[in-house]
Amino acid sequence: MLKEKLTVELLWWVFTFVVVSIVMLPIWTEAPGFPFSFQNILLIVFFITFTRYIFFLPLTLIARAKWIKVGIILSAVLFLFVTATAMIDFRNFMDERGLQTLVEDLDVQLQTRRINYIKHEMIFFGMGSLITGVLLPLRMVRSLWRMRNTGTV
Repeated sequence: MLKEKLTVELLWWVFTFVVVSIVMLPIWTEAPGFPFSFQNILLIVFFITFTRYIFFLPLTLIARAKWIKVGIILSAVLFLFVTATAMIDFRNFMDERGLQTLVEDLDVQLQTRRINYIKHEMIFFGMGSLITGVLLPLRMVRSLWRMRNTGTV
């Protein structure tokens, strides 16, 4: 059973890496000076991982790990702080400098498409991370309760 869970975990991390690569490739190629690459990657990883733990918890390595779940519950505020800070910094950058400064060398139509892409994907993964960051500790509490009272995850 452990071997299957390790295989599934590895596949999920490969999937996460592929999604990060696909989402970030247009930004890296056409806006190489994007100052939020690290935050963007973090938001994508948070969103995919938290969503996975919310919906597929019994299939993960932490399904029966009580102390890891307690750690996730206690660190939820930190995750929310990091996510909210990344979103606020991105919003401030858009308001103060504008995304046009990142894609000035592109033609106008491509600029508009790339600016919309950057803005929408950052907001999608940022808000998704915030929502799953609120739901994940609730799922962990439910899982701990079920482990203690019914023996399931």
